[in-house]
Amino acid sequence: MIAERLTEIRARIAQAAARAGRSGDNVRIVAAAKGQARGKIEEALDAGIRLIGHNYLQEAAREMPLIQPPDSEFHMIGHLQRNKAGKAVELFDVIQTVDDERLAIALDRRAAMLDRTIGVLIQVNLSGEPQKSGLPADEVAALIEAIRGLPSLRLMGLMTMPPFFDDPDRARPYFAQLRDLRDSLVHSETLAPDMTELSMGMTGDFEVAVEEGATLVRIGTALFGERM
Repeated sequence: MIAERLTEIRARIAQAAARAGRSGDNVRIVAAAKGQARGKIEEALDAGIRLIGHNYLQEAAREMPLIQPPDSEFHMIGHLQRNKAGKAVELFDVIQTVDDERLAIALDRRAAMLDRTIGVLIQVNLSGEPQKSGLPADEVAALIEAIRGLPSLRLMGLMTMPPFFDDPDRARPYFAQLRDLRDSLVHSETLAPDMTELSMGMTGDFEVAVEEGATLVRIGTALFGERM
């Protein structure tokens, strides 16, 4: 069942990318595994998924697949408290939700202790919703400069979560704003050309996100079905 859903999702990504004049091959699916059991995660890996995203450290540790393909990656896609940075570095290859220099320093310190390099994305709060994590757009450049000075972190790009809308097209301005922010940071050489990932879009709006330039889409329900 997951394999069939994955085929459909990939086709929808390809169609959305084509509408924007880009290739769907440049969009990777992060399987958002919140509320999914280990068996479903392993089924997704068997179907060809290579990026698994978790919102919670405890759940990630409990549901970590027993057999992991060598090219698989595990991403933290939920808010991360600084005092849990050490455990996060042990579990994850990429932290998509860095929004604080102190968190970045803690991750770098722990990664160095483990002789690891951890990929990170900066979470940007473009909606101004107080219940959501993330930096305002005008503070992103300063955090980029701080992260670039941390040798055990590999800055990959930006991430955002727009407000929830019944009409996915209403999320489009937020996706476009993140793309424009990235492009301006690349133009100013604040972001290097290899730091251009855009993690945006979920089950309800990923096609719009792809049309606006997403390179990582975080998809849960459309891939796994309803949560347990």
